[in-house]
Amino acid sequence: MIKPAEAPEQPDTLFSEIGLIQSTRQRAAVVVNAELTRLYWQVGERINTEVLKGERADYGKQVVINLSRSSSPATMGKG
Repeated sequence: MIKPAEAPEQPDTLFSEIGLIQSTRQRAAVVVNAELTRLYWQVGERINTEVLKGERADYGKQVVINLSRSSSPATMGKG
């Protein structure tokens, strides 16, 4: 009869490998987030230079007006 393989007797080694996986995932997430930020910045920069020709978009003016109307000391507090 064939016996099933026994689990290794070193659980600390397994847990250290799990820590390695978690830290690698964390580092990967940091790199991905940095690259996405860089991508979005470059896309925004191209929109600004090629589409808007360096001018502020009309919808941006409306956003500022609406924001200033909706934010008062009563709703946002002082300073």
